[in-house]
Amino acid sequence: MTPARPAAGGGRWVEVEPSRLARWLDGFAQRHGAPLWAGLVATAPDGARVELHPPPGVSASTVEELLAAPAPPLGLLLARQAAVAVGLATGDRLTASKVDSSYVQGRTAAGG
Repeated sequence: MTPARPAAGGGRWVEVEPSRLARWLDGFAQRHGAPLWAGLVATAPDGARVELHPPPGVSASTVEELLAAPAPPLGLLLARQAAVAVGLATGDRLTASKVDSSYVQGRTAAGG
């Protein structure tokens, strides 16, 4: 879990790993009371509120759908000077990757 960041208008943003989301929601209910859900937004009896935002590629309109949704594959690209690396990640695993580089002749003082 990453540290909480302040949110515009008050509150805070918290990023929770998909594998820990169910446990985090249980902890939220223990700390604030059983929340009332309306889609992906919940309000607890003490006024605390949680709003869930699915990751890119996941379409869910309820918490149950979000928890059951498989992690979509994510394409990765890293390019730097004369080298490139591409990969495909599913969840927290890199499932395929390829790297390539090419020689680029630099300029010398003699103009070569």
